[in-house]
Amino acid sequence: MKSLAAILLLVLSALASQADPHTGTNGRPGLAPSIRILDKKNGFRETTLGADIHSFRHLVLERTDASTQTTYYTRSTENLKVGSFRVTGISYGFYKDKLCSIEVRTMGDTNCRAIHQFLLDEYGQGQRLASTKSEYWIGRQVSLRYTEVPQGYATVMLSSKALMDQRMAERKMPAFGTA
Repeated sequence: MKSLAAILLLVLSALASQADPHTGTNGRPGLAPSIRILDKKNGFRETTLGADIHSFRHLVLERTDASTQTTYYTRSTENLKVGSFRVTGISYGFYKDKLCSIEVRTMGDTNCRAIHQFLLDEYGQGQRLASTKSEYWIGRQVSLRYTEVPQGYATVMLSSKALMDQRMAERKMPAFGTA
């Protein structure tokens, strides 16, 4: 009887280690409510990931990354307050003229703690990257990463998984959010 229980525990633990975090125990979609919110928002403020560049106004070229074929812009009319805290910049990354990422930057320990706490309140505890001040949340459509390097300088990156996967496939790299 004890050996049967031990075998059952081994089988259950093996199944649990291979479980897809996006499905529940019955095989149906089971994303945490916080991750569903991330996917439902699918953007930042009034912007939606995947939107065409021509739907944006007041874009100012910031930089072009030839290796990823991504062009980054800021908006000249951007409000640099997010909730009660101030950010130092917001960049919009376009891949093939579609919004693929939004980067929000902030400085100062108080602002970094506030934006990190906002993300925790909004989306729950994310997955931490070992030995870094980086935390990420991955939904079906959207990924979000908070990184603080060095101390007192934080970046929040919101990305369209579909566009990032397309970009990676064209560069012959593993899909975004896997590995």
